[in-house]
Amino acid sequence: MEKILYREARIDEFQKIGKVLADAFMDYPFTALIKDDLKKPEYYPAFLELMESLLTRLYIKGETCLVAEKEGQIIAVALLQQKDFTILSYLLNGVIKLFRYITPRNLLKYLDLVDRSEQHLKKSGNFDWYLMMLAVNKSIQGQGIGSAFLENCVVPYVKAKGCKRLGLITSIDKNVFFYKKNNFTLLDFMMLDYGTKSVGNWAFVKTIDN
Repeated sequence: MEKILYREARIDEFQKIGKVLADAFMDYPFTALIKDDLKKPEYYPAFLELMESLLTRLYIKGETCLVAEKEGQIIAVALLQQKDFTILSYLLNGVIKLFRYITPRNLLKYLDLVDRSEQHLKKSGNFDWYLMMLAVNKSIQGQGIGSAFLENCVVPYVKAKGCKRLGLITSIDKNVFFYKKNNFTLLDFMMLDYGTKSVGNWAFVKTIDN
């Protein structure tokens, strides 16, 4: 059986990776919140795939996108960054395309939620690298692929770049167990309001051994 190959993503793969991310996060509380703010709720799958594709392209061009590949298929993805992106970065990367599905006002409302979730992590602990997103192909989740990806690719990669502390946030209970199992330390938990709704926000950090 072919082994899993870990590598940096290529720019020509951004749409393929965006679909992997969208499929993995389709039912994720943090992303599902935006469904009712779209011009039509049924736009949600197409909106999410486009948003994740644009985000992936931004990370490949400006930060880090790592993938796990097996038998020619991308089975896991990690988006990592060292610095903050500005709204201008999103606009230059083609986020205007999202306006076919959502009004600029509602998109800014959602981006504010993203910012508040990240500020929660920044207030909770120090970190020098940020794991923006980690996803495993939906059809093969629960098989240890995510843990192996972290151990054999993500952590060694950021360690080689001089990372001391890797931070992340999640908004779902089962991920809390997953990250604790992979030696991340829970820093804090809070609920984030989004209109009349709310979502959990768990802040984690992992100390990278030298």
